[in-house]
Amino acid sequence: MTVTDQPRVSGDTAIRESRSGVIERMSAILDAFDSGRETLRLEDITDRTGLPRSTTFRLACQLTELQWLIHDEQGYRLGARTRRLARITDCEDIRAAASAALSDLHVATGAVVHLGVLEGNTVHYLDKVGGALAATIPSKVGTRIDATQTVCGLALLASLAPEDADRVLRMPLRSSTVRPIARRRAVLADLYRVRQRNGLAVSLGTACEMGISTVAAPVLGPDGPIAAISVATRGELELRRVAPLVFTAARRTAAEMFADGSLSGSTSPGARARLA
Repeated sequence: MTVTDQPRVSGDTAIRESRSGVIERMSAILDAFDSGRETLRLEDITDRTGLPRSTTFRLACQLTELQWLIHDEQGYRLGARTRRLARITDCEDIRAAASAALSDLHVATGAVVHLGVLEGNTVHYLDKVGGALAATIPSKVGTRIDATQTVCGLALLASLAPEDADRVLRMPLRSSTVRPIARRRAVLADLYRVRQRNGLAVSLGTACEMGISTVAAPVLGPDGPIAAISVATRGELELRRVAPLVFTAARRTAAEMFADGSLSGSTSPGARARLA
């Protein structure tokens, strides 16, 4: 009788292989949400992963406890931790796409340039370009400000469908208070004026305690606004000269972000700008 030597698997190796298998199965469950559907039933996840139903249920429960998934009566959907990672990736992509446009806009206008994205009811500032002038404008990369208090926020909100903008305005503020109805009405009036300018949001230095004038335009993707670009300077801005430059920077960023051609056929607000 011939005895074939079999490789022995150490205890540590077995544990590593077991952990690797768990990670692969959990990854398969998260990958099941690549189908485009936001909510999946347990049966949907089982079908997409090919895992036993009991295994899928056990791992989905663990992913829910760790906030990778959310579970309610409709099924499972991606949780807070997954969305945070997605936002980080998206923000880095947007910053990279806007980098050259922001630098050129600063050179062309001599103003401080900002890039911001809408997160809930706040604007998250991703970038600031201003060279020696940057210190004259009290803004910081990484800060989040009530969207209704910034031209970037107004440009983004005005580019949303009215019902979506109203939903954002109804979200509790960071202090957990609800925005007063009178304030919501005032903001809706501001958004109407921004839409009349085809997405251009303007705040004049005469209306600011610090004398800062700002102009912003949205960066539009195929499904709506993805960011906003603004210029800011102390004193007055020559709106007729600066506004087209801001629109161009926003359009250029969108073209860079969606270089696959998914923007083809869409109309840029800069092409329709009506400046008073």
